[in-house]
Amino acid sequence: MLSPSGRCYSFDARGDGYGRGEGFAVLVLKKLSSAIQDRNPIRALIRSVGMNQDGHTGSGITQPSKGMQAQLIRQTHEKAGLDMRHTRFFEAHGTGTPVGDPIEARAIGEAFFKHRSSEDPIYMQVQTLQALPAPMN
Repeated sequence: MLSPSGRCYSFDARGDGYGRGEGFAVLVLKKLSSAIQDRNPIRALIRSVGMNQDGHTGSGITQPSKGMQAQLIRQTHEKAGLDMRHTRFFEAHGTGTPVGDPIEARAIGEAFFKHRSSEDPIYMQVQTLQALPAPMN
């Protein structure tokens, strides 16, 4: 599960596990009406959120469920009232493992299969965490 190199190469042939790391991000959320009133730049809207638990998978807790991930993608779009044909970009988790990454990629493909084509693909961004070596003094 942990990468011997301490690096996470999600959706990459070098993927041999995930690299533990720490980081932070800041996300400022505001009601749309308040942002409009305050004349703030609006970069995105959150129309729906969703989460699930993959449940039992054949090879244990470290293996994601393709069916449950595809179902969550479809349900979240439906809850938001969004047509999946209009989704052009998908941000993926990326396990960094030879088992998990293909399962996640297939789940995304399964969810969008009817709505995308090779001429009109969906683009994926992968979030990875990498543990970097400590600086030498």
